[in-house]
Amino acid sequence: MTQRVIRDRTPLCLILMFLVVGLSAEGTGVGGSMTKKFDSRCSMPNNRTEDENQWPLVLGVKSPLLEPQGKNFTGRSGDKTWKYSKFMFDDKCGATVYIMVESAYVTEEWPKGFTPKFSWGCTLRKTTGTTFPTVDVIFNSTVADMSTYPGLKEEWYTEGEGSDRRILVILKFPHFDTSNSVILDWICQAKVDATIPGTTVGIRDVNLILYPIGCPKGKYGGECEFNCTCPQNATCHTFNGACKCPDGWEGEFCDSRQASGGSQTAAVVLSVLLAVTVVGGLAWCWKRTSDRGKYQQMFQDL
Repeated sequence: MTQRVIRDRTPLCLILMFLVVGLSAEGTGVGGSMTKKFDSRCSMPNNRTEDENQWPLVLGVKSPLLEPQGKNFTGRSGDKTWKYSKFMFDDKCGATVYIMVESAYVTEEWPKGFTPKFSWGCTLRKTTGTTFPTVDVIFNSTVADMSTYPGLKEEWYTEGEGSDRRILVILKFPHFDTSNSVILDWICQAKVDATIPGTTVGIRDVNLILYPIGCPKGKYGGECEFNCTCPQNATCHTFNGACKCPDGWEGEFCDSRQASGGSQTAAVVLSVLLAVTVVGGLAWCWKRTSDRGKYQQMFQDL
């Protein structure tokens, strides 16, 4: 008896499977190019004139004891108050702030080996979409912390007296809302245990206000340190450098014309038809594979 030849359909099935994966990646972004998202909730204008301001925001501080008249900080170079500080933004409108405190007074008040308790709290003076941060304090920070916190700089540990204690404060904001005239407006207090048992060093009724001012044109980042790659007619996001295209253009770099309504509808219909065809082909492959197994077993039995 002549044996029937069973052709292997595996290559064709693999091609169909790759088509399914490709369609999924195109539709969901998985496996495709990771485009940055332009979130208008934390966008700031990028039209500030070039100046010495390092941050894309202004921190206003007003305290009955420290700054009764109020003072603004912008991370300007040469400002010793914020010499060891860094703002870092992420792609989800979050922000991390690092502040290093190093001085002879700190070493004298909290000598090495003594780890005090720290507590803080804030109340809203004006409601915005900005969420309260988590605050971590490392009272004996060393250069080894650089491997855990990428925003730290080596000079934070090498400058000053080697015996001076370094205290690292880490604030993590889940969400920064810059859609209003102020990012946050809080009344805060904090206290730290002193070396004398039962005593604390603290401050209260401190009014903290953050104002968005953005970066100079063509810059983005927590310290306006990165160069935008957007075309001239697009808006560059302050947090992640994402591009907001003008009307009629699209794509990560605003280099593709938007399809008309009719073209978009046709593209959707074609995608659906192609997906149905591919899924049907996969079902056929599965059936053929099952039949081939049955036929092979039948011929072996003959």
